[in-house]
Amino acid sequence: MGQVFAHGIDRMAKTNLELALNLWDTQKKSFTIDNALSQHIEHRLALVLAARRDHRAYERLKHVNQPDEELRIWSVRSALFAQNWPHVIEAYQTLSATEQQDPHWQYWFARALGKTGDNTQAQVMYTAVAKDRGFYGFLAADLLNQAYQFNDKPIVVMEDALVTLRQTTELSAIEELNALHRDTDARRHFANIIKKLSKEQLLLAAKLAQRWHWDQTAIITLTKADYWDDLELRFPVNYRAQVEANAGLHDLDPAVIFGLMRQESMLDKMAASVVGAKGLMQLMPATGQQIAKTLLEPWSSDNDLFNPDLNIKYGSYYYRQLLNQFDGHYALATAAYNAGPNRVKKWLPKAKAMPIDLWVEYIPYKETRKYVTSVLSYVIIYQYRLRRESLKLKNLLPEVAPAKN
Repeated sequence: MGQVFAHGIDRMAKTNLELALNLWDTQKKSFTIDNALSQHIEHRLALVLAARRDHRAYERLKHVNQPDEELRIWSVRSALFAQNWPHVIEAYQTLSATEQQDPHWQYWFARALGKTGDNTQAQVMYTAVAKDRGFYGFLAADLLNQAYQFNDKPIVVMEDALVTLRQTTELSAIEELNALHRDTDARRHFANIIKKLSKEQLLLAAKLAQRWHWDQTAIITLTKADYWDDLELRFPVNYRAQVEANAGLHDLDPAVIFGLMRQESMLDKMAASVVGAKGLMQLMPATGQQIAKTLLEPWSSDNDLFNPDLNIKYGSYYYRQLLNQFDGHYALATAAYNAGPNRVKKWLPKAKAMPIDLWVEYIPYKETRKYVTSVLSYVIIYQYRLRRESLKLKNLLPEVAPAKN
């Protein structure tokens, strides 16, 4: 009976959380329940509370035995939802040593230290975070009024090393396939070859892919080599003329358009998602058709979106409309580009304005949280790549105003 009771609570947590909590807390001692199953139910109920931003979540999470990474992270997040800064410090200190080295959680630890009066230690932690080339590193640098740390270390490649790689790995055949315009065969052949390469050879292969204007392939190959510091390779600037033209047309910084393209397609003009989004800025055909109609332009096929000129034009237009809709707030517009404007409206604070870093943490969808932080950090990196200094992350991210009635 104990197992039946526990599995019933597990299912009920989805549909009637309050009843599930009440029954579990008042009746569980009446049954003999396997310890592992009991732990699973405690874990499940605590996480469901946390996901719903319930004020009871932190204490519930705190008392689950043998917390795993997911539960530890949600403990920090639940303390943040309550803006209970002592609890944020307490939860951070329960993280594993590896988790405590993540700039994301180090940033929040620094915020909590500052909020509880330990400004000296907060400054030390912010200084450590500011060394990271990412969203929280850039936020920390802005708080300290420091320059961003890009840590750009391009791969140095000798031409004779590339020649040797071509000769010893059949990569020369790819150039022949490219000459015959057999792009699909060429990329398939490349993917098979790199499975057998060493890290040093993968770096060379990434440089070759870059020469062939295979931006996405170059980026993925570099990832396989576990090398992250060649920013020319990781953040290509192909289609710059089209980007700059549309940036001027829609009063956008070119780095913003590049940041979106980098996240959406890794600058692969033929990118296509499983849900039907197409091209450099991953536009849905319905969105493309609506924009064409608004602009009084012809629409012949969904495959029009694989045309880089059209895709960048319509993607930039769409982002500008979202930016206008959300009063020029880049984080909200970026979240809407990923999750849709109607969802973002539901995520706005109800009563009073909210700091942007907290609002991003509150985004219910893990994918959209990651999307927003990635795109906005890419915007800053593209500022560097384009040799521009017109944007600071803090200037893109004012506090989030409450929803309008």
